[in-house]
Amino acid sequence: MDNSNNKEINDLKALLELSKMLSKETSLDSLLQTIISNATKVMNADRSTLFLYDEKNNELRSRIAQNLGGIKEIRLPVGKGIAGEVAEKLKSENIKDAYKDQRFNQDFDKLTGFRTKSILCFPIFGTSKNLIGVIEVLNKKGGDTFDNYDEDLLEVFCSHAAIALERAKLIDSYIEKQRIEESFKLAREIQMSMIPNNFDFIKTNRHIDLYATIKPVYEVGGDFYDFFLLDNDLLFFCIGDVSGKGVPAALFMAITRTLINAFSNTDKPLDSVMTQVNKELLLENDASMFATIFSGILNTSNGKLSYCNCGHNPPFLITKDGHTTQIENPLNPALGIENETIEMGTLELNFGDLIFLYTDGVTEAANRNDDFFGEQKLLDLLKNNHSLQPENLVAETFNKIRNFTDEAKQNDDITILSIKYVLDN
Repeated sequence: MDNSNNKEINDLKALLELSKMLSKETSLDSLLQTIISNATKVMNADRSTLFLYDEKNNELRSRIAQNLGGIKEIRLPVGKGIAGEVAEKLKSENIKDAYKDQRFNQDFDKLTGFRTKSILCFPIFGTSKNLIGVIEVLNKKGGDTFDNYDEDLLEVFCSHAAIALERAKLIDSYIEKQRIEESFKLAREIQMSMIPNNFDFIKTNRHIDLYATIKPVYEVGGDFYDFFLLDNDLLFFCIGDVSGKGVPAALFMAITRTLINAFSNTDKPLDSVMTQVNKELLLENDASMFATIFSGILNTSNGKLSYCNCGHNPPFLITKDGHTTQIENPLNPALGIENETIEMGTLELNFGDLIFLYTDGVTEAANRNDDFFGEQKLLDLLKNNHSLQPENLVAETFNKIRNFTDEAKQNDDITILSIKYVLDN
């Protein structure tokens, strides 16, 4: 058996061993180390560099490179340099003398003290023929240059590497997705812990029956409600919806709720409180976020209610006999929008009256035909169920919305707060 046959057999064994090694690697970083070290060994080269293709920035990035004298990463725009041109044209390059090729950048040799002589550079394709990266092997040992056999060998090597890279990227993406989902889950738990869900202590106060809930669409969002006693007789309550979605909305919601709590007290009328909150929200609000808020202070000893509507859906007032109207005026701009003063409205509740507050996720709940639940369905629902207590009315509303949407995916949180002025608990 001649030397060439021995080499082919040895190379075949090396590729088989490589396949076994690559199949065991699930971490992308470890896999890159394995690919680069084995490329150097199999190709009988001095050094190798693996570039991954960054589609978003249309550039190549070397996550790993051998002996680069402290250089941790190389970035190349597609089309620049030898590797960049291979990525652009999707064709391999076999350079016999690097210093005679105008595309070769000699700066890396100057930085590392390494002398590049010959270069064999190949694109790495995925199963869908998409570009995954580019691999460069430098300097055939023994002073020779890379030949046609080496080109065939590196092409086979790249096909093995591509399968492993795609698998590792999928695993990395899955792990990252799981990590993000867990982070959002924790963020949601923290956000929900800020919103009161103990209604019993309110019910110990005469003349109040109250219930509220949020049905989230995303992990974190901008809907919220709040309620607390300012003293033995005064109940503060509010419901709000922040512009935008996700983490920015959740953060703005937390800030808004904190400010409302901080400025609410028995010495200030509600309009002054909300005006102060608005001034604070305008400070350093570079993202121009805003929140629609309906807030109120109910005197439980006499039924007198003061309220401020800042761009929010007008709540419904349902009397004991079922007469249902919206509390429409006065209407102010949303908080976070330049406004000198906020106007306050007043009304007096009678025993048996109920206030139904909601966010636009209720009326904009959509079915599979993209039809909205709408205000009319909500109004009919409230009229037909006016005798229900707050908890049962909230549950019935969610039930009607669920039947209407038929599990169609929604785009907004659904939040409801129901307060009833009762003779006694």
